[in-house]
Amino acid sequence: MIFPLPRPQYVAVPEALTTALAWRELIAPLPGDPSDAHGGERTPAVLFRKGDRKDSKTLTYLESDPSSNEARLRLLASALDENGVVSEEHQDLLARSLMSSLAGVRAEKGSSQAAVPITPALALMQDMRGLQGAKNPPDVGLILERMFALDCSTSNIGPTVAGLWHSAVKHRLSLDPLASAIDSSVAKGVHNDRVEVRDKVDTVLPEWWHGRLPDTPFAWFRETWLRLTDDAWVEALPARVWVDWASTVLRLALGLGYLWEAAWYATVARHVLRGEAATFDEVRGAVPSSLPWKSTQADMSLRDLAAPVGWRVRRSQQLRSLLSAWIDENGAASEDFASTILSMSRDEDLSLALEEALGSRVRANENLWEAVKYALKTRDTSGPYADHYGLLRSRGRYLWVDPGTEWTAVVASLCCGKPDTTVDLAAVLRALGQLGLHPELADVVALLERAGLARGSADADQGVVVQSAF
Repeated sequence: MIFPLPRPQYVAVPEALTTALAWRELIAPLPGDPSDAHGGERTPAVLFRKGDRKDSKTLTYLESDPSSNEARLRLLASALDENGVVSEEHQDLLARSLMSSLAGVRAEKGSSQAAVPITPALALMQDMRGLQGAKNPPDVGLILERMFALDCSTSNIGPTVAGLWHSAVKHRLSLDPLASAIDSSVAKGVHNDRVEVRDKVDTVLPEWWHGRLPDTPFAWFRETWLRLTDDAWVEALPARVWVDWASTVLRLALGLGYLWEAAWYATVARHVLRGEAATFDEVRGAVPSSLPWKSTQADMSLRDLAAPVGWRVRRSQQLRSLLSAWIDENGAASEDFASTILSMSRDEDLSLALEEALGSRVRANENLWEAVKYALKTRDTSGPYADHYGLLRSRGRYLWVDPGTEWTAVVASLCCGKPDTTVDLAAVLRALGQLGLHPELADVVALLERAGLARGSADADQGVVVQSAF
């Protein structure tokens, strides 16, 4: 009844999700001279570019971009030269230009940046302490692994999100001499040739988890990530595009996964209040759309999600706490799901508390809502570091569904089994449904036409043919 998902926090930039996976697979030393990690009791935190980020009481920030340090820049320039990446101009200028070209989306309301994680060495140019600005940030890598595993069989031994990512980027390096040279150069010039593979951890989910979650964001994540990390898609997509598509899939899994979880707890609570002995699968099937997608023709006040979805997420934390506490206090962790629902419904105190929580307007911990909102929201909309892969847009107090062309291309194309193939519109609608999105047919067709992916007439309904973008 209580999903084994750690509580998240706002993730500063999309690249952080891939970086979290990289650090589950790999390990690298601190950038620069170890003496840079000064600060007494403060913990080192790594950023590609720290901008105006100042050291805190608990953290001292280290910058992995060597551009501002002549000695470190020369090391990178020399490594590039050794790997055959040579400039007609000064080699230091080449190294500086390379670093500039690899700067990712800028953190909102800040000047710090992550490196675009095209290769393993580049993904390690920042760590989660630096990106999150916290000494002990939530384990985003573990969260993604658990979301991926929630719809698998009872065995936890198998492909992992991080393992599939690592295999995919290594395959990319075998195909792309320039990317391989850059990776080797950064590994030597920035990481002192000490990038190592971590010992593997096979168990992701706790032993008590035996659920399956088809037709949910977790099932979509598993199916889509396995597809994107397959050799066919790695070979078909340009390196930078593959990274952006991977970040998009991870953002959707994180944001919509937690939205579905929030809707789950509300659905469980309502079954308890009705005293229905529903099974796990029956409750799962009753979970409503996690993110209402109103027609583009509707008034903005009806399309706005900030209040309705925001309050659903906040209330879910209270519901989760109440349900979890009751299970612990009554030793019901090993009880049958339907029996537990009935037992809960007989507890008047719990029923009153659940009913109050379902209508609550208490702003307690905002971390979950911030994590969901910023995973799905388009960050900067213009400029060299614009975000083209968001699902939501905001203006003032309004927040609404408004995916861009690039987002549409990712979701629709990954419905295709292989690159350069087609599916019908029904397959795209099925994928959106798994994600908890149920837009009007005309709006989906308009998005596909804008992205240049629709083939056939708009009045063909679900028979419209959808062509993959690559």
